[in-house]
Amino acid sequence: MIAGLLLLLLSLAGVVFGIFMALDPRNREAGVFFAIWWVPGVAASLGILMRDSVTFTIGVICFVVAGVALAVERSGAKRDSKSRRTASAGAKKRPVHERAKRRLKDTVEKYRKALS
Repeated sequence: MIAGLLLLLLSLAGVVFGIFMALDPRNREAGVFFAIWWVPGVAASLGILMRDSVTFTIGVICFVVAGVALAVERSGAKRDSKSRRTASAGAKKRPVHERAKRRLKDTVEKYRKALS
């Protein structure tokens, strides 16, 4: 019972810390991912307190999946920051969704010209 309560407090502290990180513009995305990562930890600790094995199991599985997503996101951000250093100072790389949107727009314009 005490271990479950400590785990709940630790999980809630993780969520609060992630929210605190998200308030700073420099590490907003990392803070949001960190806070979201700890929400399943809260569920898992509540599963211990309620003595519900299903809640605990689902919470742990979601916690692990969210942790993997956090690790993948952080490694992608590190790789992206390295590529930014090698680019020229004036060049700014657009986010993936903007580049995809631009390609789609160019393709639609090309097909419109072909049809007219």
